[in-house]
Amino acid sequence: MSEKSLPPEIQQLVIQYQTLREHYSRIETELRVVEAELSEIDNIVDTLKHVGDEAELYKATGHILIRKSKSEILKELEERKELLTIKRDKYKKQLDFLIKQINELENKLRDALAKHGIITTR
Repeated sequence: MSEKSLPPEIQQLVIQYQTLREHYSRIETELRVVEAELSEIDNIVDTLKHVGDEAELYKATGHILIRKSKSEILKELEERKELLTIKRDKYKKQLDFLIKQINELENKLRDALAKHGIITTR
């Protein structure tokens, strides 16, 4: 049975379901990006632990390198890590909320399909 021949109620539920799944995928992708950057920051901080305080360090800003002290770089990394941690936590909460919505919508869709005799309930 094609989507065009489904009752409008079911078509609407399918559209909502697809929208939620797409939103979930986007947030999940953003979460992976944030987690990768957090991991990179941790690796950099670990590396900097073995570098002397007077070592020449540079930070890429656009297409140029700017000389920075170890303490400046560590401070910037810590600030960035705090921001990313907040983002990560926000994304995780959003994913938890979305998965609940998706599960509820799956149940509604299953009930609607059964109501219209398109599937049988278990």
